Amino acid sequence: MLSINRFTVVLLAAASLSAATEPLWEPGKVVSVEQLTSPAKEPDPSCRALPKGATPPPSCRPANLRAEQFWRVTVEAGNKRFVVRPYRAPKLLDSLNPDGTVYVDPNLTEASPVEVAVISSKTIRLRTDKGQGIPAIVDSQELLSSPVAPGKAEVFPPPRPTATATITSTAKVVLLENQHFRDLEVQEFKSQDIGDGAALYSFTGDSSQTRSGSNTPVFLVLAETEAAMGVNPELSRLQVAKGTRQLAYSLTRRRSASSLPITVTQVSATVRRVSVSAPLSPGEYVVLLENSARGFLFSVR
Repeated sequence: MLSINRFTVVLLAAASLSAATEPLWEPGKVVSVEQLTSPAKEPDPSCRALPKGATPPPSCRPANLRAEQFWRVTVEAGNKRFVVRPYRAPKLLDSLNPDGTVYVDPNLTEASPVEVAVISSKTIRLRTDKGQGIPAIVDSQELLSSPVAPGKAEVFPPPRPTATATITSTAKVVLLENQHFRDLEVQEFKSQDIGDGAALYSFTGDSSQTRSGSNTPVFLVLAETEAAMGVNPELSRLQVAKGTRQLAYSLTRRRSASSLPITVTQVSATVRRVSVSAPLSPGEYVVLLENSARGFLFSVR
């Protein structure tokens, strides 16, 4: 009798959804697409102590412990930017026997047009045609200074730190060496407009006191909350001149001219691992986090 009641509830829910009004779609564009992998988790000791036949809590279920591959999409629509994970819409019977979220490749590319429908604070839908689109879990969202006009390149002014206003961030970058965490040199950059949608970012000093012990360093991006984990890291080489370290940054592409290829792996909800794709030559480097005016600096000798 219980299963019949549950099935009835699911049918009523489905009927309610189908009767709902069509969501409001608005044009937008894709800013970036990343493919990430989270490693499998070890079950908590309390999971092994569960009595035989007992219903395990969510933290002990295989669906929540297995390794996952997902796509993180950053998309802008109206005056909002969303960082989301597309997933397969559950079928009717999935509600009776859930087996975790199944993430899907959205088949989107950077700068491609897309339509966005906000379903709730936790879910949106994405589509490139006139269909129902695919649902996506919202990791974070932020307000932009002005609505985005799709199909038109926009110029975003760089953050301009001042002496009286310190820009804070809920994420930081540390160097992982010999199973120990090392703090990097942290500075707020000074920004100078050099025209054509570019700016010159400058850091005081001609070298960093933090020196990597390897030319293939590994970093961890640590966030205070899961929502703050939406920031994208970028590793760039710095040019040294007259007591400063500098790089040219494109405000339209949101990348520096000296950006280096890296591999980003999701370790947990608030930790990401960053490794270089090729050994670094001796010099000065910085790790930048999206929408932050801070740089995390180090040297390779």
